[in-house]
Amino acid sequence: MIFSHHDLKIELDDAWWAEAQMAGFVPPGTAYRVDRSAPKGQRVFEARIDDIGPVLRHFGVGIFNNNEEMTARERVLRILNGFRTGVAIPPIELLDMPAGSPFRYKLTAGTHRLYCSLAAGFTHVPAMEGFDITAPYV
Repeated sequence: MIFSHHDLKIELDDAWWAEAQMAGFVPPGTAYRVDRSAPKGQRVFEARIDDIGPVLRHFGVGIFNNNEEMTARERVLRILNGFRTGVAIPPIELLDMPAGSPFRYKLTAGTHRLYCSLAAGFTHVPAMEGFDITAPYV
């Protein structure tokens, strides 16, 4: 499956989509069911996917990648199965972009959740304020 987020083309393995039994999936709302156990003082809100800037990675680095705990396949299947079964999933983390930026938000955590949401047909994604690891120390 190939889909777009602004000018970014994203490929999600068709076998993963089939394995998660997503054929015919219809989103039950604008966003997935969120795990609201955010850290104290963090507000969880729904952000429009179109308001989030695309994730830009170095050439040859895909959107869906392994981490220390799980393979990309395992992570995507866990998210998609959560969408299908209504399991609560943590929100993504966003930062407000300064005035004049082309997008309202920058994603700082939750690439898999964001792009699985888009592939599944959600228009919004649960979010909370994130921490920018790329910002210089002050």
